[in-house]
Amino acid sequence: MAVRECGNGRREVVKSLLRRSARVLFSALLLLSALSSVPAAAGERQTIHLAAFDYPPFYMEERGQVNGIAVELGRALFNRLDLNVEFTMYPLKRALSYLQSGEKDGVLILIRTPERERYAAFTDPVMTVRGLIWSSAEREGGPVNFDKLEDLRDYTIGVTLGYSYGERFDEMLENMRVDTASTDYANYRKLLSGRIDIFPGNEIVARGLFRLHPELRGKFDHSERSFMEWVLCMGVSRKSPFLPMIPEINKALADMRDEGLVDEIVGRYTR
Repeated sequence: MAVRECGNGRREVVKSLLRRSARVLFSALLLLSALSSVPAAAGERQTIHLAAFDYPPFYMEERGQVNGIAVELGRALFNRLDLNVEFTMYPLKRALSYLQSGEKDGVLILIRTPERERYAAFTDPVMTVRGLIWSSAEREGGPVNFDKLEDLRDYTIGVTLGYSYGERFDEMLENMRVDTASTDYANYRKLLSGRIDIFPGNEIVARGLFRLHPELRGKFDHSERSFMEWVLCMGVSRKSPFLPMIPEINKALADMRDEGLVDEIVGRYTR
């Protein structure tokens, strides 16, 4: 009888210790949860993590460092919001995947599409970029101009693999003489060699390439009108803790545009 009572007593002591340990563990978890939700201490800046992708002159990687128009814009923008910003370069597909999963907070300089809106919220436009028809400056007859897209049907046109030039233009390409290259730079080289007659190119990307590659400078004309305009925004992951800051980001962007800072930064890479 005494042995049984002793055994029961030990079991009660063990149960009591387990209950006490569970309470301590639960309290510790509550404390950790509370601490994780506390904003950074005064004077300590938080960091917003952005995905970048190879897209000169918006993003370029040199000696392991990411720079370019978007990087300078991002640093100026988030400095105004008292945030540090970190850019990491990825292939575009992976950058969008990280935006969707929330592994990265956002992507600066991105075209808004219905598909992307499912996993990202977009700021007001950062800038609007013209799509122009480029041709060799040595072409007889001067620049290739057009009133409607159909006026371009008889030309041999260069395109860049994986790019969209707008729904109407993409449909028209199915019935044109098309020469595909892996980069915009390769298409400008084709214009110089006469392999293609025209190339539909982003104006800022074109001027950035001309600045980076002296052999391209002064060698091209472009159409007076654009075939489309790309509206570039910042996409913020719907899973990012910075999502509620979009109104503040929009205000800072508007201030930067009004001050001429956006144009100034673009000019550093295109003039």
